[in-house]
Amino acid sequence: MSRTDRNENNSDSSDNRLRQLGYKPTLERSLKFLDNFGIAFCYMSPVVGVYSLFGYGLSTGGPAFFWTLPIVALGQILVALIFAEVASSYPLSGSLYHWAKMLRGPRYGWLAGWIYGCALLTSIAAIDYAGAPYVAQTLGIDPKPNSIYLITFMMLIAHTAFNVFGVRVAAKITDLGVYVEVAATLVLALVLFANGTTQPVSVLFDTAGVQGNGPYLPCFLAAMLAPIWVLFGFESAGSVAEEVVDATNKVPRAIIYSLVGAVFVTALIYLALILSAPSMSAAMKDPAKTIAIIFEARIGRTMMLIFMALVSFAFFSCSTAIQAVSARLVFAYARDGMIPFSHLLSRVSDKHKAPIPALILTGIVGIVTVVLTQINIGEVNANALLMSYSTLGIYLSFQMVVLAYLYAKLKGWKPVGGFTLGKWGNVSASIALCYGVLSIIDLAWPRPLDKIAGWFPLLSVVIIVLSGLAFRCISSTDDSAKIEQAIERVPELEGE
Repeated sequence: MSRTDRNENNSDSSDNRLRQLGYKPTLERSLKFLDNFGIAFCYMSPVVGVYSLFGYGLSTGGPAFFWTLPIVALGQILVALIFAEVASSYPLSGSLYHWAKMLRGPRYGWLAGWIYGCALLTSIAAIDYAGAPYVAQTLGIDPKPNSIYLITFMMLIAHTAFNVFGVRVAAKITDLGVYVEVAATLVLALVLFANGTTQPVSVLFDTAGVQGNGPYLPCFLAAMLAPIWVLFGFESAGSVAEEVVDATNKVPRAIIYSLVGAVFVTALIYLALILSAPSMSAAMKDPAKTIAIIFEARIGRTMMLIFMALVSFAFFSCSTAIQAVSARLVFAYARDGMIPFSHLLSRVSDKHKAPIPALILTGIVGIVTVVLTQINIGEVNANALLMSYSTLGIYLSFQMVVLAYLYAKLKGWKPVGGFTLGKWGNVSASIALCYGVLSIIDLAWPRPLDKIAGWFPLLSVVIIVLSGLAFRCISSTDDSAKIEQAIERVPELEGE
């Protein structure tokens, strides 16, 4: 059998599974494993995460904050294993929405998807806005507010256009993004280590006095937010599952391998930057300048501009991936008739095989989010409130799926895909749930207690959850009963 024949058979098998779950194949099933891996890896974008958050982690926890990474990595790997098993059984667009729906029911799935979707939609513009200064520096433009807004809008329009042309075009961007991130990481590490490190390895156990006269644990937990903010997005491999050939086997691998790859890249950059800091006190003084101080001292301005260009593309590929994932979630909701204008938002282009109305909606939400950066309500900046929610909302929806998994297993649910955890499923999920709850507490903990900004993450979750419940109550669009009946028939179909 030729490779083409095998791909066609795998595609047929995936489409048959889709029909078995009650859905007609409408998206183009053309993504291979590396494409699926690339979307998830670029969503996590360790280069973007490190360049955005390394200064915060170092100034908050000192060089010893490096050890927050393995703790977060182990917890997230357990979550990824659960997601891989569920994705293998339910390779459907929209990932968390469908997974929670299939495991616990449509109403529970709707809320999990709402919490997850709000975090996704606000992240698109956040990544573009954070990447705009890097683009400006690369192009030699003074990063003034007006220039940043213009570049942000241009990035939004550009990756929306790429996504509209179909998942294969978006996959080319994210494939290139993977190469850029890996190249940037390896070259950066080689250059820094080749120039000789300025800090001893023992500095990785140094707190640099960040705790003052108090215990170090609060500083360590605060610094742990840096890797927590980076190591998610692996679930996005499942969000495009209906466009992946042999999804039941390839999507689980993409989920796990993308996370492992992101952990490796993050660890290497952390290590290179910490050991190459010319002065630890200077690097920790201003989180916004930490990377620039290390780069200018160790690699020179010319090499720094090259890295700025690579980082700029990493931001762009990251937002391209997040928008693709967001649009598939909107499409999944609309296809189930669970949101207003479902008939429009569930449409797929005959030419590009992409959910274009859903993609346009994500672009509009991105523009609105950027505009919100200009709005202040008293002491509260509307954009800051949304951004505070992004990561916390992701982790909350993650744990809703893990909890639904444990519930389903207790009710006798058994995975039917190509990837299973066997007897280790319940153990892995229980530990993952404990880790996730502790991470949510860490994310929501008010810092500082005496200022309203410290309460933004918790306040934003309350607003999103309450607005979701209110929207659910007043919305006349609801096919829950029909979906419930379809879910109940799935075990019967699987036995045929």
